[in-house]
Amino acid sequence: MTLSEDTVSSGPARAGATQPSVLHVNDAAFTAERMITEARRRGYTWDFLPKAAPAQDWRGLTGHARKAVIGAAWVARLKLLARRHDIVHVHSASTLAHSRLGAPRYVVHCHGTDVHTALYDSARSGSIIAGLRDAEAVCYATPDLAEHVLPHRPDATYVPIPIDVSDVSIDIPANNRPTVFFASRWSRDKGVAVELEVARGLAALGDKVDIVGIDWGPSAAEAAAIGVRLVPRCDHADFVRLLAGADVVIGQATGNLGVSDLETLAVGSPLLIPVPIPLYADTAPPVLGGSVADTVAAAEALVAGSRPHDADGVRSWVRDRHGVPAAVDIVAKVHRDVLAARR
Repeated sequence: MTLSEDTVSSGPARAGATQPSVLHVNDAAFTAERMITEARRRGYTWDFLPKAAPAQDWRGLTGHARKAVIGAAWVARLKLLARRHDIVHVHSASTLAHSRLGAPRYVVHCHGTDVHTALYDSARSGSIIAGLRDAEAVCYATPDLAEHVLPHRPDATYVPIPIDVSDVSIDIPANNRPTVFFASRWSRDKGVAVELEVARGLAALGDKVDIVGIDWGPSAAEAAAIGVRLVPRCDHADFVRLLAGADVVIGQATGNLGVSDLETLAVGSPLLIPVPIPLYADTAPPVLGGSVADTVAAAEALVAGSRPHDADGVRSWVRDRHGVPAAVDIVAKVHRDVLAARR
């Protein structure tokens, strides 16, 4: 399902329903889309309102005027829809600066840069802290965000990123050489310095591997100079095919499993993380690596076929810990608790 404003129902919240009706505002990493699909399958009234407009340049008098008109119309639309639902669930604390104008009562779902970057931006910090403080409930998507969220909301709930690639028909072309694919953009927030070290180590393998990455991020040109073959940014289905077709995938070097890392496991490809991931010690994700040298050595062994890989095992790990139904269970309870606290 591709969510759009057209998917929002026009009916009021269901009186006396055991599960509150919910309006999800914005999306991040397909979290809202995947959860709404599952919630509707269960018969829940979960709807969606996208953000007012895609990111663009609003410079100049005309740009500022157009932004103001679009923003005002969006806030008015949100205000109307908020009255038709029991809960407004806003994705990304950065969205609150605008969404609170139309929905002053809300649940906020933190997804990454909104709290590990924007929270510390002097121009936005006050607004985001106030947004966390005033929310009826707070959710966060990855364990590394706890240190940023919990000081402001000790009652925040961890909701593991819901992963589902079952709707993607994977048609994998044969590779001429074993492929090592860098799944993250080449930027500091993805640990680019470590990514580039891994690329240098892999480049030393010469023609043994085809090193591939996305042409995305401020350090993409540096990756290309090392020997990474850059491919254009693509839609989600094609990106998943790149993950599925790779002999090895190099994940982000942040100490945290991102969406692309989890999707790599979901399609059964070997995932190497070139830094320690201590926040996942209790769940033991089926990844290899730990250091740049270990990552390069593991990649070489995998492409040579001298290191076994249990594709079914990694798929099972994602299904058990990051399945969409489990995420909906957690969030649905948050919503019920919010409604109960109002009474």
